[in-house]
Amino acid sequence: MSESWRYFAECIDPVALTAGPFTVRWYAICFILGFLVATAFLLRRARKADSRFDTETVWDAAFSIFFGTLLGGRLGYALLYDPSLLSTPMSLFLPIDSGTGSYSGIHGMSFFGALIGSGIVFLVFVRIRKLGMLAFADFVVSGVPLALFLGRIGNFLNLELVGRKTDVPWGIYLPDPSTGGTWELRHPSVLYEALLEGVVLFLFLAFLRKRKLPDGSVSAVFLIGYSVARFIAEFFREPDPGTGLFFGWMTMGQALSLGMLSVAVSLVVIFVWRNRSESRTGV
Repeated sequence: MSESWRYFAECIDPVALTAGPFTVRWYAICFILGFLVATAFLLRRARKADSRFDTETVWDAAFSIFFGTLLGGRLGYALLYDPSLLSTPMSLFLPIDSGTGSYSGIHGMSFFGALIGSGIVFLVFVRIRKLGMLAFADFVVSGVPLALFLGRIGNFLNLELVGRKTDVPWGIYLPDPSTGGTWELRHPSVLYEALLEGVVLFLFLAFLRKRKLPDGSVSAVFLIGYSVARFIAEFFREPDPGTGLFFGWMTMGQALSLGMLSVAVSLVVIFVWRNRSESRTGV
């Protein structure tokens, strides 16, 4: 049986469009498309008769969270993976080389930075609009796995975040992240993340939405689900060159996932304790 399919990634061009000195990568297209698909999903939910939120709120929230995600993701990438970017802060958000003034594009995003950035914007938004924070959080996170799925597909088309070397039957040839030139048989780990963080998590949250759970429960489960999915997938992903491994086995992504998991589990404990207290007092 032919195994030519293992080489299909070699046919991928990360650049989707070129116009003079400007280039648009597939990752940027997937990033924007992910937000649009997630927003369309939330708009569809908002149009239902039993929705607690209207379409105008969804549009405004999506627009605000998009920029919070972008700014937080870039700053998080600089802090966690490439501190040298902090010496030229404008390069974090402008696609211009600070030395030559020529177009250079923007490279590098951190999910955990994006989560914090979007979270800060979210808190400001619900305070200004006087929305129920936990209820609106549950509403918003139901669409996030759709954006994550397309974002991971963008990572794959960008030939980045490659997996570790392997000889499993489903391994594919991907470029060595340290040299970018040597193609080796590796785990398609970013596709594992697309499946776990995108498809599986989306379906699980859809299942939970049909249950009458206290406000905040879906958000907490999203954080737990993402943390577990990311922690598992990182075992198959090549460690980031700038960080290496902690304790000889743990990647930066796994360490951050454990931190997020601790926060999420604490939230679940608080929700359970509060609901039991309210039940006992008859509130």
